[in-house]
Amino acid sequence: MRSIPLLDVDDTEVFDEITAAKRGQRRGRLAAARPAVLDAYARYDDATPDVGALAQATLTAPQREALNHAFNVETAPITAMRGSILKRIAVARCPFCGISESSTLDHYLPKEQYPEFSVFSLNLVPCCSPCNTRKRDKILDDETNVRLFVHPHFDQIPTTLFLAANIDLLADAIVLGFRVMRPAGMALATFRHLCSHFRLLDLADRYRRMGLEHLGGQYRALKRAYGLGEDAARVASELTLSAEDYEDRYGENYWLAVLYRVLAAHDEFCDGGFEALKSFQ
Repeated sequence: MRSIPLLDVDDTEVFDEITAAKRGQRRGRLAAARPAVLDAYARYDDATPDVGALAQATLTAPQREALNHAFNVETAPITAMRGSILKRIAVARCPFCGISESSTLDHYLPKEQYPEFSVFSLNLVPCCSPCNTRKRDKILDDETNVRLFVHPHFDQIPTTLFLAANIDLLADAIVLGFRVMRPAGMALATFRHLCSHFRLLDLADRYRRMGLEHLGGQYRALKRAYGLGEDAARVASELTLSAEDYEDRYGENYWLAVLYRVLAAHDEFCDGGFEALKSFQ
């Protein structure tokens, strides 16, 4: 999970362009909804990052349908904005999970509940299809009233280490595990926020599976580093360099950075235990 830059766009202009691109009754309904929509845009902007408790705009059923239609049915303005959001290199990797390509747009506040934000750039988060599917229409925890997911546009992701990994070597296998931990000084609400995001997007299992798949591709490089002299220190050094590279680019809590740090500190893995990765090639 990570923060991403905002798209430089005039949302009022985009809304007006989409309205102009529609025909018949939907154009009229979007025009009639315009004051409520722009008021909602301002309230969203003022509330960030805590947008989960925003009241829904007062709209008629036909206006709600027209607003969702504005996103679901392509027009030149929405196609252009979709492309502008997704084609940026900075968001190529899904900010919710850090695993897959950002190929879809998630409505942070679901458009079924908040159609007023259906084409609002601040509410559109580039993400991968698995995260979009898992997130669905969830917003707040029913008991704590804490937002369930990190908002990549506005939440400041803690820089202190909160993602942890562990590795166990069995006779012919490697067992990986990931979890969220609460470092000293982290507010309970922040910890709960991170935990719910991690749990609902199934990141523990996804990191585990993708971690093993990724490491399978590193087997030959690790074997070369180990060499005929069985140099475990060199393996550890190579793993540490990889961890540092990932940290420099994505931060300490990037899942591969955490994984490489744990592997570099695992003496048995570095001293030939990586041979268990051969089966993942």
